[in-house]
Amino acid sequence: MLSKFDGIVELVTSSLVLFSSIGIFVLTLNARYTHAISRVRDIYDELKTSSQAQKLEIELNTMVYRCHVLKWSFGLLLCSAISSGVFMLGSISSRFIGHISADFLILFVVLSVLFIFSSMVCLFIDVLASLRATMIHIERIH
Repeated sequence: MLSKFDGIVELVTSSLVLFSSIGIFVLTLNARYTHAISRVRDIYDELKTSSQAQKLEIELNTMVYRCHVLKWSFGLLLCSAISSGVFMLGSISSRFIGHISADFLILFVVLSVLFIFSSMVCLFIDVLASLRATMIHIERIH
């Protein structure tokens, strides 16, 4: 019984490391998303009274694009967390039941990694869009 328990603790520990990294990534995305939404609101308010409507409109569109990219990044990260959770529950269940295929469990690990990688790609796209919005704001791009 102790060896089964040790195996379960080992599975849970490795899965918790992945969950912790996802949690840190969520905090990063949340900070970026909150800033982008706040900036969208500021630009929109500025647009109503500014004489530089065209520049602000381009910057606003770029910031809205950032919000959409970050939304997808959050969604992909959620899919990664769900895949990791299914893997963890499946791994624990297979210790007790023994009928769950290792290939099935590996599929969820691979999906989790693919989802987190895709989320990071979206984060990189957001960084590029953020730079573009900054360049528009300081009038380096017209």
